[in-house]
Amino acid sequence: METGKKGIYIIESLIISYIVTGIILCILAFFMYQTKSGMKIANIGITLTYIIACILAGGIAGKKMGKRKFLWGMAAGFFYFLILIGISFWLHPGEALVSAEKITTLLLCSAGGMLGGMIA
Repeated sequence: METGKKGIYIIESLIISYIVTGIILCILAFFMYQTKSGMKIANIGITLTYIIACILAGGIAGKKMGKRKFLWGMAAGFFYFLILIGISFWLHPGEALVSAEKITTLLLCSAGGMLGGMIA
């Protein structure tokens, strides 16, 4: 398989996963508004959204690649995290570069992508 096609497959999986992320976050915001939930529920919902989106991205990438699906899934989860952290730094430039929360998110995104790749 050509290197260019691999990149396109990863980008395609990330676009789809970010569309799903937007939809899930809108549903979460509506749910929180209706129930007047606190930040604890929001943080759980956001974490689950990341995991679901990365499983989806990993599954799409793994299915398209055919071989070493779990590695391509993990790569999709990792790139999902990189985009997420890049947007975060762009919106909040003074934030700490490394924190326990960011490392946990990196591990969850990578593991979710790997799981999606294995399921594909």
